[in-house]
Amino acid sequence: MKIKPAKLLYDTTVYIDVLRDQFPVTGQLMLRAVEAWHSPVTEAELISAVGLLEPQNPRTRSIINRIASVIDQRPAQRTIVPDVVVWREASILCGILARLQSFDKVQRRRLMNDALLFVTARRHGCTLLTRSLSDFDLMLQLEPAGRVLFYRV
Repeated sequence: MKIKPAKLLYDTTVYIDVLRDQFPVTGQLMLRAVEAWHSPVTEAELISAVGLLEPQNPRTRSIINRIASVIDQRPAQRTIVPDVVVWREASILCGILARLQSFDKVQRRRLMNDALLFVTARRHGCTLLTRSLSDFDLMLQLEPAGRVLFYRV
């Protein structure tokens, strides 16, 4: 028997796939049937992408507007800000994984954001929705109390 999660915390991959019109149609139905929760971590990752865009590219303004629209649609009352405890637990989890996997500084920085999302979801009774199997699978192995729902595009 499959149990449908009541609350989903979205990973950045969800927003990216929605923006690219690549999120699975079957997944879209599920998104409407559960509580959606958001994190400033994903907002920061989306906004940092804006800085990577080439200002001269004619598509840049449209992409920025789409990203801003997605962020503006996120209700503040459904945003979970990581507290000090979440930061500490995520930092430890990130450090352990970085050591076990011999990650470099760039990989550790990306992993820290994923660890923040994972720990935030666990502490607030959410299931993390992501297509990023590699990092979150490792986190689940170290912290089996977390819940992650993976999808494919």
